[in-house]
Amino acid sequence: MKKLGLGISAFSKLIENDYIYVDKTQSIYEMINTGEIYFLSRPRRFGKSLIVSTLKELFKGNKKLFEGLYIYDKWDWNEEYPIIHLDFAGRTSKNPEMLELSIDKFLNDTAEEKGIELEDINLINEKFEELIKKLHRKTGKRVVVLIDEYDNPIISSLKNIEIANKNRDVLSNFYQVLKSCDEYLKFIFLTGVTKFSKTSIFSGLNNLTDITLDSNFSTICGYSQEELEECFKEYINKFSKTNNVSREKLLSLIKTWYKGYSWDGENYLYNPYSILSLFAKGEFGNFWFETGNPTFLMEFVKNNKDINVLFDPNPIISGNFPSFNLENLDFTTILLQTGYLTIKSKQINVGELSTYELTIPNREVNDSLFTSIITEISHKNPVEIDNLAKKILNAIINLDNDSLQLAFDTLIASIPAIQYGKIKEDIREPNYHILFLSWFRLMGFFALGETPGSKGTPDMIIKKDNLVVVCEMKYSLDEPLDNLAMDAIDQIKKKEYYKPYLDHDVILLGIAFGDRELKSIIEPLK
Repeated sequence: MKKLGLGISAFSKLIENDYIYVDKTQSIYEMINTGEIYFLSRPRRFGKSLIVSTLKELFKGNKKLFEGLYIYDKWDWNEEYPIIHLDFAGRTSKNPEMLELSIDKFLNDTAEEKGIELEDINLINEKFEELIKKLHRKTGKRVVVLIDEYDNPIISSLKNIEIANKNRDVLSNFYQVLKSCDEYLKFIFLTGVTKFSKTSIFSGLNNLTDITLDSNFSTICGYSQEELEECFKEYINKFSKTNNVSREKLLSLIKTWYKGYSWDGENYLYNPYSILSLFAKGEFGNFWFETGNPTFLMEFVKNNKDINVLFDPNPIISGNFPSFNLENLDFTTILLQTGYLTIKSKQINVGELSTYELTIPNREVNDSLFTSIITEISHKNPVEIDNLAKKILNAIINLDNDSLQLAFDTLIASIPAIQYGKIKEDIREPNYHILFLSWFRLMGFFALGETPGSKGTPDMIIKKDNLVVVCEMKYSLDEPLDNLAMDAIDQIKKKEYYKPYLDHDVILLGIAFGDRELKSIIEPLK
């Protein structure tokens, strides 16, 4: 079997050392032949750097590396172009001063590598322009510029918006050079996790093509079902045999865990890092999530920002792919661009803006995301959370009030007193809603937020297969919680919140909580 290139993003290393390479050169070829300046947004660990590396070897004319690939007999191997390859994932960007110094060092090192002497100037944009022009003059060829993770200095500073803004300004000035040097440039390709608004790289380059949602390039990163089954055939067979599970069952599990990413609502892909990790370790796990959960996501949860999109069964966006706005960060945009939400379907209406239905891609993302939310609030570790989730689920299914109360008591007791004290009383109830909705999503329930009915709005409607749990929550620091929980049950019955679900197995759940106390009552619909 060919080796698994887990963590390897250098195209030459994959080919020369006989690692598995999923051929993406058809998309690359079509991209190069239809334009000159491109931007591609994809989540982290999704193969962006490998695309950049492949482009680098292609423009260098390394014909031998591409033998057997789609592009091999279609490319003019007699042409070789000078290349500037800047990867911002490896640049220091703790503040704008350090970012400028890091870029300056890159430009000096690149000039030295290319045998070019730059003037002693301090402005990185002027030095960048000088490097491009002198490289063009020396080689007689137009220059290829490849910028990977262009937005990393901004994203890595999102906990401090002031620094993020200053880093954005540094990058804006730097990228403006690409417009003024257009006549010296052959091809420009930029990648990132996000597309920021008010960034000169997009407003300044009028002919920039954003292929993030372009259906022609929707599979340029990630693995399709066909690619998975063909390129990893031996690993699938080995995993199946080792674990005594049929190939069909294994493929079904892999699909549930890792498939689901889409940027056109038609092609659904696997995250390469998750698939490579699965076969390398020989067991299922939340691999992609563990490579670095963005801390600013949890900041939204802690500050009780509008995160209802996580519990909306049908979140919709309209128009173009939304841009990051540092002055007004939108949680839906963050989730979509970082890979926690993806496009489920696209609706094109002639004469109107296209609409996109969003969804959480797969089990790996779902379980990891909601485990992190619960961990952030309860301070329990993932193993404890998983065990407690199973107990809550069993108690609900078995209508076991005592076990359910014990599980909820354990959960509430785990919230640190210091953290609880910091939660203002007017947002404690919404925080509890988030906590419980996250629990149910983790248990495989299809959890809706406040869903309006004909006689009112229940706090939660939660579905799992044919089971529906209708939940009402009450909060008070004064009233007895036993009475309050029963009031919640009575309200469900009086207002008939359950009526739309009479063709399901319906369970009523009343929850009352006060000052670090909780009382639950569960009963079947009679």
